Amino acid sequence: MAIKIYTKTKHFKTSKGTYVPKMYGVIEGPVHHMLKQFPGIFEFLRHESKRSLRPSKAQKKKDEQ
Repeated sequence: MAIKIYTKTKHFKTSKGTYVPKMYGVIEGPVHHMLKQFPGIFEFLRHESKRSLRPSKAQKKKDEQ
């Protein structure tokens, strides 16, 4: 999978009944790729993997005692 960067046009209806096109820049891709490629822009995301959710080895020992 790769990150895709392209433009997308949306049309908004005005009060006169006409449509006004607005062009947006779109960046699309898997979350882990986005975080690697653009860390500053996506710093608001907190990515959790299954590995980060598992208890650490030290935590497991503590829980056993």
